[in-house]
Amino acid sequence: MKPNDHSKWDDSLQDWLDGELNDADRAAFEAHLARCELCQGNLGDFEALDAALVEAAPPMELNTAFDQQLFAKIDAIDETKRVEARRRLEQEWQDQMNALARNWRRTLAFVIPGVVAGIVLAFALMSWLDSSGITNNLVAQGAAELGGRSIDYLRLGITAVVGAAFGMLVAPWLARLAD
Repeated sequence: MKPNDHSKWDDSLQDWLDGELNDADRAAFEAHLARCELCQGNLGDFEALDAALVEAAPPMELNTAFDQQLFAKIDAIDETKRVEARRRLEQEWQDQMNALARNWRRTLAFVIPGVVAGIVLAFALMSWLDSSGITNNLVAQGAAELGGRSIDYLRLGITAVVGAAFGMLVAPWLARLAD
C-alpha cells in the first residue's frame, strides 16, 4: 500500500477512537486494523494524543443555576422598557415599509412611461430609417447573405437593437429621476 493511500485509514483510526464510525465502517476498519502494522503502531500514538487533549482541555459544564440566572435577568428588565422598545421597532418597520411602497410607486410612475416612450422613439427612428432607405439597404445586404426568408427577422433585429440602445440611454436618466 502506498503511503498516500493510507491517509484514509488514519482518519478512520481517529474516528474509530472517537466512536464516530457507523457499524459497516467500524467493521471494515477493525478488519484493516487487525492486519495493518502501521495502524497498530499509530494506535498508541493516537490514544496518547487523545488523553493529552482531554487533560489539557477538560469538558466544560454550565453552572447548574445558569438557566435560573438568565431568566432572572430577563425578568428584571423593566416591562415598560420592553414595551417601548417593541413599539419603537414596530414603528421603524412600518416607516421602512411605507418608504419602500412610496419608492416603488414613484419608480413605476417613471419607468413605465419611460419604457413606452423608448418604444415609441425606437419605432419613430425605425420609420425614419425606413423612409431614408438605410434599413432597406441593411436588410437587403443581410438577406443576400442569409437568404430571402430572413427579411422580417432582420427588420425585427434592427428594431430590437435600436430599442435596446434607446433603453440604455433612457434608463440612467429615469433612475436619477426616480431617486
